[in-house]
Amino acid sequence: MRVLRTIPYTVIRMSRDYITLLLLLVVPIILITIFYFVLGDLKNQYGDPAFYDTAQLMTLVFQLFGGSIVIAHIQDDLFSPRRQRLMVAPISRPFYALSISLCGMLYSIFLGFLLFLFTGIGLKVEWGNGFWVMYIIGLLAVLSSLVSLILIFAVKNFKLAERLSEVYGIGCIVLAGLFFPIPDYTVITFINEYLNPLLLAANAIGYAQSNLFPDAYIYMFRLGVGIVITFIIVFVLGRRKI
Repeated sequence: MRVLRTIPYTVIRMSRDYITLLLLLVVPIILITIFYFVLGDLKNQYGDPAFYDTAQLMTLVFQLFGGSIVIAHIQDDLFSPRRQRLMVAPISRPFYALSISLCGMLYSIFLGFLLFLFTGIGLKVEWGNGFWVMYIIGLLAVLSSLVSLILIFAVKNFKLAERLSEVYGIGCIVLAGLFFPIPDYTVITFINEYLNPLLLAANAIGYAQSNLFPDAYIYMFRLGVGIVITFIIVFVLGRRKI
């Protein structure tokens, strides 16, 4: 139970990580605001403001990089010289790592919630059911954090793990076709339909907005399966590494 006493300290440390706050909250707010003025009154193929799609995707995109919060603090406390002090502390290292991971996931979800409020209230983006949207954002944040944990447990070099977590996020964006059109290859279609967390989350929200909840549940379920699989991998690698 001594681990529980470290949670307030971990939360304070994360809240004072101004670089992360800048990259995961301030930067997306600036970019979304720019798109708000650039797209103006343009409509999509359904007659809705094109900005709605952009704002929703931008909000989801930055959840892909929320895992950087977790791996930075895991590295500082468990894989740096500070580890020696933790070795003699009367706390369980695995439970301490779990507390850091949970705090990081919740912090990432909280930043996503702020973006949701900013776009929904500030810029009048129609998200649909807010509880469903936050649930999907939460699933995406948890999955991205678990992927980052796999990388830091599987790779010895922390900088390489950081770069690979960025590759994960950018790769999802590229495969989703947000940078440029992607060829309609079977393998890419399969990845986007079953494995790309960005599109799984976007489709879960999009189908819910259209009241097509059976389809929305399918994409939500696929996100959940991804979380279960990555959690098992994190558990196995974490037991060996910690």
